[in-house]
Amino acid sequence: MDLKQLTYFITIARVGSFSRAALLLHVSQPSISNAISNLETEIGSPLFERTTRQIRLTKTGELLQDRSTELLKQFAIMKEELQDVIHGEEVKIVFGMIESAHNWFAQVIKDFKQQFPAIQFSVIDTLYNSSVFKTLENHDIHATISNQEINHNSITKIPLYQEKFVVIFPKGHAFSEKETVSLAEISKEPLITGMPIFETCKQILSAFETLHLTPQVAYEIERFEMAKSLVECHLGVSILPEKYVLQHFPESLEYRMIEDQILSRPVYLYYLKNRHFPNSILQLFQNIQNASYSK
Repeated sequence: MDLKQLTYFITIARVGSFSRAALLLHVSQPSISNAISNLETEIGSPLFERTTRQIRLTKTGELLQDRSTELLKQFAIMKEELQDVIHGEEVKIVFGMIESAHNWFAQVIKDFKQQFPAIQFSVIDTLYNSSVFKTLENHDIHATISNQEINHNSITKIPLYQEKFVVIFPKGHAFSEKETVSLAEISKEPLITGMPIFETCKQILSAFETLHLTPQVAYEIERFEMAKSLVECHLGVSILPEKYVLQHFPESLEYRMIEDQILSRPVYLYYLKNRHFPNSILQLFQNIQNASYSK
């Protein structure tokens, strides 16, 4: 039994056809058929039930599919980690990121590139709790900066900072006359929030609930940028993370700190515990912690 045979087997099981699998793998159908026949002989049991119209896995095949899928995944991860270690100063780092961290993380990249000029970066937005965990687990990203609470024994979780929220509103709004604004006052205004599934939206609505207040949610959006656009059109007010607001704030809007101390969110650095990282990426993790604490 070898990796080539397992790759052939998994592909056949996935597409349900020897001929289609052969096309996908760029091998001849006799080659793939012989490989599966030899594998069945070695195991001592058929892996597929063959009919004139279709093939399906036997019980033995189902078991082999479960085990070999994980085996091939771990083998691919091992190859990737080896390449990261071998080419540690020339790897492409893929990072997940919340919107409010963009500004200070750009400075981290700038400083890091002076240490490791050959490193490439790919930065992607993170929105959903489940997708954050899956992208880490699947090695789609090296690490992520997120406000989401992920507690799993396979994940390293490093607190970076506690982020305050502000309320944004059009110039000339009644809030312009105030130094700070309370959640009670905000609850009387049309409110533009994130989607209910987002951790930030949950934190904001929870703060209202704690104070026995009911916000007037008028719009639910995915991006903070859209929230600013709606506020600019005088369609309501919005509560956004302070670091995001300070990045690029239009002159047509104003913001105020929120009086209620209960409304803030933690921001974390997450990465896989058992993933092997080259020294360059480990240095980046340290730089992130140093940068975030100074903000």
